[in-house]
Amino acid sequence: MGLKARTRKWVALLVAVLFGIGFAAVLFLPYPERIGTEKDSYAVLWSDGSVTEESYASACALLAGISEEGDILFSRGTLKGTYAGGEDLRAARAVLEEGTLLPMLTMDLPLDRLERAALYDVYADMLYYDTDDWFAFNGEKVALCGIGKAETVFFTGGELRASVLSLTEAKTLIVGDDAELSYETLYGTSVRVRGKTRYIVENGAIVDSLLGGTLTAGEPLAADIFVPDVAVCAQGALLPCRGLVSLSLPFVGSGPVAAGEGFFGELGYLFSEGEAYFVPQTLKRVEVRGGALVSFAFYHCPSLEEIDACGVDPSDIERQAFDGLGSLRYLHTPRADVTLENAAKFTTYVAECGCTVYERRDRS
Repeated sequence: MGLKARTRKWVALLVAVLFGIGFAAVLFLPYPERIGTEKDSYAVLWSDGSVTEESYASACALLAGISEEGDILFSRGTLKGTYAGGEDLRAARAVLEEGTLLPMLTMDLPLDRLERAALYDVYADMLYYDTDDWFAFNGEKVALCGIGKAETVFFTGGELRASVLSLTEAKTLIVGDDAELSYETLYGTSVRVRGKTRYIVENGAIVDSLLGGTLTAGEPLAADIFVPDVAVCAQGALLPCRGLVSLSLPFVGSGPVAAGEGFFGELGYLFSEGEAYFVPQTLKRVEVRGGALVSFAFYHCPSLEEIDACGVDPSDIERQAFDGLGSLRYLHTPRADVTLENAAKFTTYVAECGCTVYERRDRS
């Protein structure tokens, strides 16, 4: 074999080796740097009716989410675009949105690289938490990982304390049906809360729909909270709400009936931890729509200025229910003969509904 032939042979062998090394390196690059050999262009339909052929790189640069139907969404300036994803993409998105651990860990769908890129674009900044373990979607699958920073935490199961949640600096907390949510998950955080099915998040209140409904917690950032007609309010449920200004309740305390060893009739019960009360000084207005009002029902509410108890049966209001409120300026009560601190400073009149209204004359 001549010199030139031998040279060509070694060059060919070297090229083959380098190609093999390069191909192997590509396979093991972390997602989404890995570039495969799949389809190289994608026909994107834009909101102005035009269709453009986008390369994988340009399509990734324009990604704007995934629709519920499984279409890949794009954005270019003021235009919105779509590319029809497959049934597998729709199924993968549904699994990640549902947040149930076992289906996520066993998810193995034949997605193409643009579909994987679209999923990664949506879920890369989300951590899943279940019973002391953290998981994340890495572009290929949901895998075990360590705690880190994330825009969103999906609380799928077990218990989660606020001190741990705060380490993620998450802005949104999604609460799954197997999660055991309490004020201890949210106290001291600033997250916005979303529920799946079991937990109903509405008007600042977070209600566990099991067993007739329990007020489990309040949203930390809520200034105005309307608690729906629940069966029970958990102790400390509103502790996370440090900026609360107004509150509407179906009853004051733990439940609607003032009976039994488990009954606590003070508003402060919703802001208590152990025997300590932490009613925020920002709370100014309370509406009570039913239940019973025991003596000193508003104990340790130093800044409360307005109470509307029109919905409470007068026979369920004890005479000293509103006593001890030095900041009170307005009271609407079905029972007229109640005692008030600084009573001489109030004027009274009868409202159209028949209730007695107390208004403080001085503005100091």
